[in-house]
Amino acid sequence: MGTFLFVLIVLLGAAAVFLAQRLLILHRALGEMNRELQDITDKVEENRILKLPVPDGSLEELMVTINGNLQELRKERLEYQEKERKLKEQIEHISHDLRTPLTAIIGYLKILDEEKLDREEREYLAIAIKKAYTLSHLIEQFYELSKVTAEDFWLRTEKTDAARILRECVLEQYALFEKEEKRLELEIPDTPVMLFGDSEALERIFTNLLQNGIRYAKEELQITFRLEESECRSAVFFFKNEIDEAQKADNPEKLFERFYMQERARSRGGSGLGLTISRYLTERMGGTLTAEYTKENGKDYLVLAVRLVLAEKNFFHTDN
Repeated sequence: MGTFLFVLIVLLGAAAVFLAQRLLILHRALGEMNRELQDITDKVEENRILKLPVPDGSLEELMVTINGNLQELRKERLEYQEKERKLKEQIEHISHDLRTPLTAIIGYLKILDEEKLDREEREYLAIAIKKAYTLSHLIEQFYELSKVTAEDFWLRTEKTDAARILRECVLEQYALFEKEEKRLELEIPDTPVMLFGDSEALERIFTNLLQNGIRYAKEELQITFRLEESECRSAVFFFKNEIDEAQKADNPEKLFERFYMQERARSRGGSGLGLTISRYLTERMGGTLTAEYTKENGKDYLVLAVRLVLAEKNFFHTDN
């Protein structure tokens, strides 16, 4: 009896050790499968499948199911990318086809002899020209969006003075601020802020942010500058304006969605594409464009921040 009990205990102990080892192996296998699955999911366009580190019947069934889902996900992703590519091409072609006749229409409207028109007819002509320019701007932004979101889109990067470009953009837009009776405060260095980027892209980004201020700012747009020290030195341009509580989106990230805009901008010729294009261009230059709401002295503010890496440390100078 004693011998039998001893053998039973030994067998049970061996079984327990075997099960413990088996569970440990399966635990490690599941961990490896989880890591591999995350990597495959991040790069779903690559034709990879999940592999089983150790033989196990139940895990093999799970692996087959997961690989089947990955295949369907990969197929849907490729179909979506192809649809996106075709849509961008169609937008680009349509925008190009519309710009030529619209330019001609604007030209014909502008050469009309206003002296032969009465006051009411001149008012109608002014409205027609204004609407034509609005449509032209919208078509141009459609065309630009299709370009900057294309996979083969690239920017010509070179050492560029961002402060100079911003000052030039402010001068170009200043008349619109005066027309809208809004103040513009500019606090940026008088000396160069050299970035490694594309000058035309920077001009487009700053122009879009200024026009956003014209549409949304209640009274004033403040533009300030800060040098940030982190993993790399970055130049940050802040565009801050007071807004109404009703203008705030649930999430400021919505401002960068295609065609998102408030009714106020819609009624004044906004397209909802300016900030979207600006973010694409900023990211293509290795920077970021972010938005946040702040509250100061009971007032709501929208702050758009453009962060771009400086070309070299000695390319930012101050008088200090």
